Amino acid sequence: MLTVVRAYSSWRSAPTMLLDDTGRAETDLIQIRNIDGLDPVKATVNTSLYGSVDGASYVGGSVAGRNLVLTIHPNPNWDNWTYEALRKLLYSYFMSKRSIRLVFESDDMAPVEISGIVEDVAVNPFNKDQEIQVSIVCPNPYFSSVDPVVLTGQSNMSQPVVIDYKGTIETGFKVKVTYVSGTAPTTIEVQVGEPQVTDLVVSSGVDASNYYEMNSVAMRKYVQNINIGSGVITNILPKVLEGSTWPLFQPGENEFLVITNQGVQDWELTYFEQFGGL
Repeated sequence: MLTVVRAYSSWRSAPTMLLDDTGRAETDLIQIRNIDGLDPVKATVNTSLYGSVDGASYVGGSVAGRNLVLTIHPNPNWDNWTYEALRKLLYSYFMSKRSIRLVFESDDMAPVEISGIVEDVAVNPFNKDQEIQVSIVCPNPYFSSVDPVVLTGQSNMSQPVVIDYKGTIETGFKVKVTYVSGTAPTTIEVQVGEPQVTDLVVSSGVDASNYYEMNSVAMRKYVQNINIGSGVITNILPKVLEGSTWPLFQPGENEFLVITNQGVQDWELTYFEQFGGL
């Protein structure tokens, strides 16, 4: 279950009010009474009717952005925090059109985060039991682990590395390949699955002066060589061989391999776990 929600304002001067870890929930100055929108976002499924046959053909689907709605209760102590003071504090974090980052911690998974834009802040200051409703639109609907998973290995290993991906949404990843010894390779292959499920083969290599880097994360895909001395980036996407597919991790165990046609290379794998709901 969720235990902590942290909010990070886009204002550099936003004040900080830490809650007492040893205190009780009913004495917290700011209480979160409810959060709507943590479930998986409803998908839009597109179909096309057949001309003369019953039924329809699936032509694609997509998931829209996420709408989080926080119900917050200011709980003044009437010493140095009144309703008005707490409300102004919340305004420095939740103000219409401003960016906000939320981090969720729970007792059964690593911390995850999501970023969005504050759509609406609804306040009724004339109620005795005041509540503030904050609506946040998150264009990217998925929660991402705060810390990346980083693994290392060498190319042409006899056994694939088994990646236990704990996310609930498939995700791309970044792979960096550097030269170690032997003849410089002329092809680099990144493979997921044994037998292969997804496979990206590039007609390019690495040497003592250049390393290879690819990223299969949606909207951030690239394949490139980078010069170690100057940092100059060379796009090698046109050298991707026909039939290649962008490798992705699916929930559960994934067998991962980096294969080169000659020599020995080190690789570094980096990915963030993605979650469709909490």
